[in-house]
Amino acid sequence: MKKILSYYLCLCMLLGLSGCRAKKNDDDILKFFDAIDTTLQAKSASIDGNITIQNGKNDSQMNVKGEFNQENQLQCAIHLGLEANKNVIDDYLDFYIKDGKTYLKNMSTKSQSLASKIGIKENTKISAYNPFLDLTDKELCEMFTASKHHGDTYTFTLDPSQLAELLDNLGSVNLSEATVKTTFKDKVISMISIEAKGQESISKKSQDIAFHITLNIHDYNALKKVTYPDDLNSYPTSNEEQA
Repeated sequence: MKKILSYYLCLCMLLGLSGCRAKKNDDDILKFFDAIDTTLQAKSASIDGNITIQNGKNDSQMNVKGEFNQENQLQCAIHLGLEANKNVIDDYLDFYIKDGKTYLKNMSTKSQSLASKIGIKENTKISAYNPFLDLTDKELCEMFTASKHHGDTYTFTLDPSQLAELLDNLGSVNLSEATVKTTFKDKVISMISIEAKGQESISKKSQDIAFHITLNIHDYNALKKVTYPDDLNSYPTSNEEQA
């Protein structure tokens, strides 16, 4: 009887351990990368989100709102807010592209210029490079150690060794773990959130650091008009253009 009980307990333990073991679904991973590629090809959309950096001393958060439409001539509006050291600047930076001109507002300072000054020509389109296009399906799947999904929401755990290679150019940041949570349907991402933890090395000293990035995408290929402030024409011409 004791032997039977012992075998039963061992079996339960093995089943429990196998249930806790990380699992991943390669089909879900490949669907996610397909959604990234499709989403980056948007002709119009509105975006909002935030980037939070926590290091225990100088925590900061940047809030972003944006709209763009490039079905014809490129139209764009970006608003950035900043929170750092308990200081909040809601109107830290606004940037607009409209009718071949750029408009910049940095807190109370305003200026306008020709879009061609920064390489934006009449038929310029926003193009976001997809860094994953050259990777094989196997390489894409190897980037993750676990995955799960519920409905249209997917959660992926990144492989730390893959992170080290992707972030090699940062040098001073060494991430130990990262999770990607995303919602997509019909190959279009409506939400993506990235959480990562690790260490940052500054002047031979290391400190814990955490990132949290969240972006929400609305009106994919459905945003017909970009919203602008009424006073754009009052923005003074930049000193560089006057010269």
